[in-house]
Amino acid sequence: MKRTNILYITIFLLVMFSGCLAIWVYYLREGKDLLNFTISIVGFCIALLALFIAVRTYTSIDSVNNISKMDGNILDNERYVTSLPELISQYKSKNEKDLDEKLFESIERKLKRGSNTAVLFADTLQYLIDLIVLFPAVFNAADTDKKRYKKRMDKILKDIDKQRDILQSISKGNSIQIIETIKLFKAVVSYQSFVANGNFNIHADLLHVRGPILRNPVTKTIYHNYLGLYYNKKGMHLLKESLSMGARDILSIDGLDFVRSNIDSLSPSVIEELLMYLRSACEQFDRALKISCEDVMWPGFINYNKARTLYFINLISESKESWIDVMDDAVKSRSRLNRLIDEVLTVNQAGKAEVIDTHLRQFFLYQEELSRVIKLNLMLSDGENKSKNSPIIYRGSNIENLQKEELMKLFINVDSFPSIKSYQEKVVETLAIGGNSSS
Repeated sequence: MKRTNILYITIFLLVMFSGCLAIWVYYLREGKDLLNFTISIVGFCIALLALFIAVRTYTSIDSVNNISKMDGNILDNERYVTSLPELISQYKSKNEKDLDEKLFESIERKLKRGSNTAVLFADTLQYLIDLIVLFPAVFNAADTDKKRYKKRMDKILKDIDKQRDILQSISKGNSIQIIETIKLFKAVVSYQSFVANGNFNIHADLLHVRGPILRNPVTKTIYHNYLGLYYNKKGMHLLKESLSMGARDILSIDGLDFVRSNIDSLSPSVIEELLMYLRSACEQFDRALKISCEDVMWPGFINYNKARTLYFINLISESKESWIDVMDDAVKSRSRLNRLIDEVLTVNQAGKAEVIDTHLRQFFLYQEELSRVIKLNLMLSDGENKSKNSPIIYRGSNIENLQKEELMKLFINVDSFPSIKSYQEKVVETLAIGGNSSS
């Protein structure tokens, strides 16, 4: 039983006992004056009422403090890291629909049952931030119902706002971390939605987040990484608009060849603005890398984003920083991460080790293959210069010296994410046309 309920019951019993005692004394009439007796009883009842109000006020203040206090909350923890192995073990769904359902059920359950106080709500928000990297595994997959995904995500965002408003109505003093984390989560979800729909003209939601206020290293990493992606996408949108590329994929070999062939047509003002966006992106990626240097997952994502940005900076300026070295770091990080995931998902059956194949495992394999193939696209689009700086290496093999059939066998297929297949086929086609492989 709660402490407040015990107090209320005790006061009620005292009042009842006092009333009974007063009636008993009154009927004894042992020289008691009726008027004095009445005044005494009224005064006693007023005192009991005052005691009841004081106790209730005290317990109310105590309850408000318990709900609104943020001491030791996870959003202020400067040593926090995401446990990716725990997430991989938790979500072992075989396909995107099952993963979609389990992710949303988990989030909705925490919002409904585990967010009654500010500290618990902060834990829930951190849980959402940890899951941000898994959302693309759902809406980038082949069989995802994006309308249903959006509808359910919108409901979650409304529930988050509702819980935030409840806490703010009680106390505004400790809510700054919660408010900024919510803004960050909304901005990232908005960004991911735009990119999934092929829209490069990203809204400026991330600019409304007061990044320097964030203390948790995971939220700070995500803030700087996605702010870098925001600047990158603004630059890519400007480049595509200036070159009238339309819906052409700017990272495909054809798209990159088109950019390289027409880059001289850009006006100096466009180049200046483009460089401003791309350099701002690299600054944010560098900050994210500095914060996440001990993380096993984020460097692979951040270096991949930075390498793509550096490629275009080198294309339009005299920058000396090598995008190839940065992309190699991204590939190594993603490859190392996938080995870790395989370790987590390995089980021993009948004395034989076997890796459980899950949708998340496929997603991270796709991320590794994507970085490898985009590196090939960038190198193959380099025209006559492609072989001067570095050999074209894929999984340890110089693919310029491979037959077409050998190269096709070398590529990794990720069926749940078929978009990568077109990149792989174009690489083979480009090398074949160049005379480096047989038909």
